[in-house]
Amino acid sequence: MTIKLNDSFSGMKEFIPIEKNKVKIYSCGPTVYSYASIGNLRTYIFSDVLKKALAYIGFQIDDAMNITDVGHLVGDGDEGEDKLQKKSTQENISISDIIDKYTNYFYKSLDDVNVKLPSKIYKASETIDTQIELIKILFEKGFAYTTSSGVYFDISKFPEYSKLINQKGSDQNEHSRKGVVVDRTKKNPQDFRLWQTSYPNHIMQWDSPWGRGFPGWHIECSAIIYKSLGQSIDIHTGGIDLRNTHSVNEIAQSKSAFNTNFVNFWMYNGIVLADGVKMAKSLNNIYKLEDLEERGIKKISLRYLYLNSHYSVPINFTFDSLYSIENALGKIYNFISMNKNLYDENIPINKDYKKKFINQIENNINTPGLLEVLWNVIRDENLSIQEKLVTIIDFDRVLSLDFINYFNIDIPNDIMELLDKRSQLRKDKKWNESDIIRNSLVEKGYTVIDLKDSSLIIKK
Repeated sequence: MTIKLNDSFSGMKEFIPIEKNKVKIYSCGPTVYSYASIGNLRTYIFSDVLKKALAYIGFQIDDAMNITDVGHLVGDGDEGEDKLQKKSTQENISISDIIDKYTNYFYKSLDDVNVKLPSKIYKASETIDTQIELIKILFEKGFAYTTSSGVYFDISKFPEYSKLINQKGSDQNEHSRKGVVVDRTKKNPQDFRLWQTSYPNHIMQWDSPWGRGFPGWHIECSAIIYKSLGQSIDIHTGGIDLRNTHSVNEIAQSKSAFNTNFVNFWMYNGIVLADGVKMAKSLNNIYKLEDLEERGIKKISLRYLYLNSHYSVPINFTFDSLYSIENALGKIYNFISMNKNLYDENIPINKDYKKKFINQIENNINTPGLLEVLWNVIRDENLSIQEKLVTIIDFDRVLSLDFINYFNIDIPNDIMELLDKRSQLRKDKKWNESDIIRNSLVEKGYTVIDLKDSSLIIKK
C-alpha cells in the first residue's frame, strides 16, 4: 500500500508515518468570536474525512485541535484590538460568555455535518504555561528578543522564512500597509509577536518573565502541538489562507525551538466563494447552516457538496448548486429507503469496489473519486441489492452521510398522506400551498428532500 499525499510546501510525496500504523494530526481550530460559517466548516469537514479515511485503511489516529480564545488581533500583522475583547464590547457581554457562546455553536455546527471532534482540544488560555515555556526556549537559542510592546521572533535567524512564503521579505513589509500601526522598534518588519505587553486594559492577562500580558496568535498552535502530540507530527490541516501567515510562523518557531522537521505534511483546503466572490459581511454573503435549513436544505448536504470537489481546490457556493447536490444525495437515500428490508449485515462487502475506494483514498484523499466509486456500486447491475447496501454502509465510515439512518425510516400514515398531498401540489405547480405543507412537516419534526420526480421524508 502506497499512499500519496500533497504537502503544500514540497509537493506530492509518499506518506510514511513517524510511528508505524499511527498518524498524528493537528487541525487549526477557530477563533471563537463569531458564528462558524459554511466556509469555515469546509476546513473541518476535510480534516474529518482525512482522519476517517486513514482510519479506514488501518491507521490509528492521534489528533488535536486548538480553540483560540485570546491573542488573535483583528489584524494578522500583530496590530489592532483582540478579536474576542472587541466582540465582548460590541455585544456587551463578558469574554467568557463570548467564548462559550461561539464555541458551543462551533461544536454544534460540526455535529450537524457529522464531524467528529478531535480527541484532544485545548483553549489557548489553558496552555499559557506551555506557551511561556516555548518562548523561553526560543530566547535561550537566540531566536527571540524584547521591545517596548512585547516579545518578537527574529526571522533573520531563520533563513528558511522568506523561502517558505515564496516571496522576498520586502514584499511583505507591513509598514507599507495603509492604516497599520506597527512596532517600529522591531528588528525586521516581518518579525512576529510571541508575547504582548502593550495592552494594559486587556481582560485576559498573565504574568511572564517579560511582563504581564498575553500570547501572540501564532505561538499557541506550536505550544498545543508540543503539549498534545509532541515535537513532530505527521499532518497539519487548515484553510489555505493560513499558509503564508500563521503556518509559516508556526514552522519558524517550532523548528527553531526543537530542531525537528515539525510537520511532515501541510494539507490545506481551498477557499469557499459565494456566488463567485469572497464571503464578506459587507456583501451579506456569509452563510451559516441555519441559512440552508431555512431554505429547506438538509444540513448534511453541505458535506456532500464539499466531498464532490477535491479538498485542495476553491469551491464556488451557490444555492442552486446545493439544491442540485441535495437532489443527488436524496437519490442515494431513496435507494436505501426503498430497499432497506433487504439489508443483511452478514453479506460480504464487495472486495473489488472496496479496493477501488481505497485507491481513491491513497490518491491524495480524492473525495470526488470516492463518490464516483459509491455511485458505480449503486448502478452496477451485476451486484445484488444486498451487496450494494452493505458496501454503501461500509463506505459511509469515511463519507459520514448518514446512510444508516435510512434503514430506520418509519413514517406514520398521516405524515405520508401530507407528503403525497404536497407532491401533487408540486406537480400542479401550486408552490405556495406546497410550502405550507413543507413548513407543517418541519414543525412536526421531519425533513423533506425534494428529488426530481418525488420527495423523500425522514424524522429529524
